[in-house]
Amino acid sequence: MDNDTSYPKSSRSPSFHQGKIHYAWIVAATGSLAMFCGLGLGRFAFGMLLPSMSSSLGLDYSQSGLLGFTNLMGYLVAVILSPLILPRLGTRATATISLLLIAFSMFGMAFTSNFPLLCVLYVLTGVGSGGVVLPMMSVMSHWFFPSHRGLALGLVMAGPGAGIILSGFVVPKLLPIFTLLSWQVGWLIFAVISILVACLSFTLIRNHPDDVNQKPFGRLPTSEVKNKKKLERSNIKLLVHLGVIFAIYGVTYMVYVTFIVTSMVESYQMSEATAGSIWASIGLLSVFSGLLFGWISDRIGRRLGLALAFFFLAIAYLLVGFTDWTLGLYLSIFLFGIVVWSVPVIISACAGDYFGPAAAASALAALTFAFSGGQALGPVAAGYIAETTGDFATSYMLSGIAASIAIALALLLRPNKST
Repeated sequence: MDNDTSYPKSSRSPSFHQGKIHYAWIVAATGSLAMFCGLGLGRFAFGMLLPSMSSSLGLDYSQSGLLGFTNLMGYLVAVILSPLILPRLGTRATATISLLLIAFSMFGMAFTSNFPLLCVLYVLTGVGSGGVVLPMMSVMSHWFFPSHRGLALGLVMAGPGAGIILSGFVVPKLLPIFTLLSWQVGWLIFAVISILVACLSFTLIRNHPDDVNQKPFGRLPTSEVKNKKKLERSNIKLLVHLGVIFAIYGVTYMVYVTFIVTSMVESYQMSEATAGSIWASIGLLSVFSGLLFGWISDRIGRRLGLALAFFFLAIAYLLVGFTDWTLGLYLSIFLFGIVVWSVPVIISACAGDYFGPAAAASALAALTFAFSGGQALGPVAAGYIAETTGDFATSYMLSGIAASIAIALALLLRPNKST
């Protein structure tokens, strides 16, 4: 993967190198585009396409949840395989191949209406998504010191928000073409975009600053962990602690992003076009959420940053769980939008800060495994509960309670001294 080297004895890596912007920011910006496809189109556009898919295919709540579950199973497979593949191929090749796999699976979904085949293809989309996310997030630990790591990860996580914006505005306007239904046209468009971004990623991504004769960007901390090839046993407890927090986020946010559009259409009696516009507003807000909370965590620490993020998430979930008040829905969407990417950004920064650049990918793989398990559980459980209760209000309430527990768990983390 990205070979670890000792960092130069320098207090700061300049923003500009020989008159040009530091290449670390080019890697981060390209990573954002890759995440735009890997998560924004590969996963979160699913929430916009789901109502029309369910209508045309006759899917019930349980089947809708199962389709989302298959994607997350694929994602989980990628997380398991990443520690084996990433050291051999590196971030550049792994991300490029993963984007092409996403495009292939989307092309397949564009030309089928068979539910079992859709599930198989969406598994492949999940594998591709995982093959983009873990490399893009972990490589930031090589390109940025902790002083700017949160901000860089926030830039990377702006990509999925742009995907939500695109799907929110484009999907409701899609029309059938020949024998293809509107949602199939959507997958076809997303596949073409993914191919273009795969080409760009292969051209611009570099695995390590040494590849372009630069050093990481930011201030060199006195206590940066440098040469940990493996996670030490003393850190396993910390890893489990962070994993539980990340799993709670996975369960709760996946319930929200998978079913909130369905709730707007069915429980709040909104049109798909109106729901799409509101969904796009989540994307617009989320573009800034990772940047904002990445910057906040760089300043006040990862522990307090996580607690603050879960505080806003808890309120967002409870607002749609305890009431069908439309104003409450809008406030929930606003809060969710400004905080949605905060937890992945801060957790990814924690992986680099607590375990060091050399072990960041391994730590992040373990944390993402817990996160993926939570994501897989969320839609299936929420779909089952909705079949029993008739809507998703109970699932949102339970999500709010779980997020409140995560606040306490975040505050129990030990402060990180590397920043």
